[in-house]
Amino acid sequence: MAMANNTTQCFKCCSKEFCQTDFNEHRQSLNEELNSIINDYDQFRNTINDQTQNPLNHSLIKRINQWETNSIQIIQQTAEKRRQRVVEHSKTSLRDI
Repeated sequence: MAMANNTTQCFKCCSKEFCQTDFNEHRQSLNEELNSIINDYDQFRNTINDQTQNPLNHSLIKRINQWETNSIQIIQQTAEKRRQRVVEHSKTSLRDI
C-alpha cells in the first residue's frame, strides 16, 4: 500500500515502514491465497460443467435412480409373495373340492 511520501506500509506491522523482504513475504502470501481461490473456482467450474454435460451423474439423478431400483425390488418381492399365496390358496381350494 503506497503512502503519500512513497513509502510502503506493512499490513503485518500496522503502519510501520517495512523492508523489501517483508513486502516480498506479503506478496507471496497473497499469491498463495489467490492461487487457492483460483483452484477452488476451477474445481467449482469443472463440477458445474460435468453436471451440465453429464446430467445423469448429478447427485439428485443418482438418488432418483436408486429410489427407482429400490421400489422395483420391493414391488417384485411383494408380487412374488402374492403369487405364492395364490398358489397355496389354489392348492387348498382344490383339495376341498
